[in-house]
Amino acid sequence: MKVLKNRVAVVTGAALGMGKNLSEMLMSEGCKVALVDVNKEALKQTQEELAARGECASFICDISDRKAVYGLADKITKQMGPVSILVNNAGIVKAAPVSAMDDDTIERIIAINLTSQFWTCKAFLPGMSGLDEAHIVNYASAGGILALPNIAAYCASKFGVVGFSDSLRQEMKKQGLNIGVTVVCPNTVNTGMFRGSKMVTGTSMLTAEGVNKNVMKAIKKNRAMVAVPSVPVKFLTPLTKVLFTINGMDRLNKFLGMWDANDTWTGR
Repeated sequence: MKVLKNRVAVVTGAALGMGKNLSEMLMSEGCKVALVDVNKEALKQTQEELAARGECASFICDISDRKAVYGLADKITKQMGPVSILVNNAGIVKAAPVSAMDDDTIERIIAINLTSQFWTCKAFLPGMSGLDEAHIVNYASAGGILALPNIAAYCASKFGVVGFSDSLRQEMKKQGLNIGVTVVCPNTVNTGMFRGSKMVTGTSMLTAEGVNKNVMKAIKKNRAMVAVPSVPVKFLTPLTKVLFTINGMDRLNKFLGMWDANDTWTGR
């Protein structure tokens, strides 16, 4: 089990929601946390709030900017020391049919949700490789296992995160590095990203704290996947996709309300 005390952790999208909550949990375990976000005002407020709980520092960065991320890694390492834990949490979503979504929005979703994780991993892996142990957490979504209408770019990015994490985990093992990789796939969390969307039949809104408690366990115990709720997301959904025909899955998704879930999306 990993000991987190005095480890340096980097959390992207740390100003709000899942990132803020996980940063607080990491600090409670004794980590020194680099809070990374593009939202300057919200990040400042979060840093001031969390500073009372332990050591943290805020860093403004657009993680879709490759050069900015490489510069960020140098800055954090010089200021806080070698990074042991990298949390790729930052993400955005917009709900609309593909034909109605503007090109810039599609590119932005893919860049922030998926491509940025390549840049952060490339930036921090050299330093992590020289440590006795380290860990990378990549936030995906249940939407990276089962796609829904009207959030095609989001689902595409999250499917990509799942594949990226699976490949990266195997690369770390192949290279003999003691760097764990965890991919996180929760159903809808009450952070406001999916405000206005309707819950699918048989599901309930998750809390950031509930999901992140599982993430903390995964870091400590080097688990490859966090799925919340575990049985439906990790087992039933993949099994159903194998057992049903594609047309059968489409009919099931429509019956359960998945086709209409994001028609009323407003976001935060």
